[in-house]
Amino acid sequence: MNYASLQPKLSASFKAAIICCMISLFGFLINKLFLNEKSQNFDSRPAQMKVLKFEDQEDGGVTVIDANTNQVIDVVQGEAGFVRGVLRTIARERRIRGISKNEPLYLISFADGRLILQDTKTNTNIDLESFGSNNVQSFRVFLKNNES
Repeated sequence: MNYASLQPKLSASFKAAIICCMISLFGFLINKLFLNEKSQNFDSRPAQMKVLKFEDQEDGGVTVIDANTNQVIDVVQGEAGFVRGVLRTIARERRIRGISKNEPLYLISFADGRLILQDTKTNTNIDLESFGSNNVQSFRVFLKNNES
């Protein structure tokens, strides 16, 4: 009797699954050990911050108000494209949670160039830099007007 023929053989698909698991584990370990987000050099100190309120206009535009001084900073005309889209996202989150749409938002600029729109009521942070420089500029202008 040949004992070699009694040993079970692994199928090709089982071997492929083991190799995929090993590659995934290797990638995970490399990411955790060497590419961890904590090791990236983000400057987390805000360079500038504005507390803003946004009010809809009848023509579809948006009035941007400095919540601290109650002064109008800017009026974004028309459908307001990117600004309107970001505000819809926040409005949806607030509506789901039953939070008033009149609560202010924080526009935070960091020393490393990042720009974040923060809603502390829903714990929503929108990293505006991820949408490209043209779209970011539509929010960055709110920091330049009537600087406090």
